[in-house]
Amino acid sequence: MALTMAAALLLGVAQPATAQPATAATETVTITSGKPRPVMYIGQVYAIHTVEATGGTGPYRLSVVSGGLPPGMLVVGTSLGGAPTTPGTYTFTLRMTDQNEVFDEQTAAVEVREQKVVITSGKPRSPMYLGRVYSIHTVEATGGTEPYRLSVTSGALPPGLLVVGTSLGGAPTTPGTYAFTLRMTDKNDRFDEQNATVVVAEAATTFTSGEPPAATVGKPYSFRFTADGDSDIAFALTAGAPPGGLTLDEEGLFSGTPSSAGTFTFTVTAKGYSTSATKQVSLTVAARTPTTPTATPADPAATPAPADPTATPTPGDPAVTPSESSPAAPQPTPSPSKVSGAWLPITGPGSPLVLLLLSVVAFSVGGILLVLAYNRRRSFTAPE
Repeated sequence: MALTMAAALLLGVAQPATAQPATAATETVTITSGKPRPVMYIGQVYAIHTVEATGGTGPYRLSVVSGGLPPGMLVVGTSLGGAPTTPGTYTFTLRMTDQNEVFDEQTAAVEVREQKVVITSGKPRSPMYLGRVYSIHTVEATGGTEPYRLSVTSGALPPGLLVVGTSLGGAPTTPGTYAFTLRMTDKNDRFDEQNATVVVAEAATTFTSGEPPAATVGKPYSFRFTADGDSDIAFALTAGAPPGGLTLDEEGLFSGTPSSAGTFTFTVTAKGYSTSATKQVSLTVAARTPTTPTATPADPAATPAPADPTATPTPGDPAVTPSESSPAAPQPTPSPSKVSGAWLPITGPGSPLVLLLLSVVAFSVGGILLVLAYNRRRSFTAPE
């Protein structure tokens, strides 16, 4: 009986304890970090991608519950890391779990690409000349995983040239045309190729420009001397004297404005790295053609225009000749007078001025007569 009661007490005490909710165990876990980068390249070591979460009870643990990470990637603690080794698209589900087995999941996809190597530098120079030591030609590339290595996979470099690291250098020793293929390979044996052709020739500088045309005094002039057959060619005047006002630069440009006429003989030299050539030049500079000035109305040297025979002479001109319509009987010629302003010269008894004066006199006489008549009438008026 006593044993049964003890068991009942124990069960009664334990029952309420198991019925209490476990708050910590039921708290939600939420992944708060972003997904892994969607594109990765073979052979590149990526910085660790840490998966972060909130809620639940730490510590957390990270796992892959479906799919699979790209080969070369792995889970370390709550992070992803490594270097992918196989191209493809990989879909997987990450699960972050707390110590009470509460978790959150995140699905991600990563595309692993085979990064191509691309040669970005230009081709080696051509032509090259015998005996000339050329500065190193460096082959450059992008993509892949460094370090790169350079090789010749077909054809052959000109004798005297060789590969040093990722560059070409040396001095060609045999003339000819050489075709070859350069290959730039990265750490993971991915590569890009470049075909090139180099002509090796004996240096022999030769002028390729013709004779310069004639010039004219005072007019701008320009002509370019050109040469080929060697490298680093520069031009200079080495004998004689060119026309005043014209100069020659190292690039072969002969230009300026000539200041004197005549025929000028001088020597132009084209000097290359190991050879040179000369050219005798005879340049004719013509005198400038004078221009005939054109007379203008303001020019005192201009020829006066002939007088208009139909023009009416002014009264003030002493050389006036009577017109043919004038009567044969001699007429008294009044002295000419001139009125300023808009009036025309006035002469003769019928002129406007004379008529005006007569009108004034007539008006004055009429007024006097009117006054006299009025006074006379008043004197005869009977007083009232």
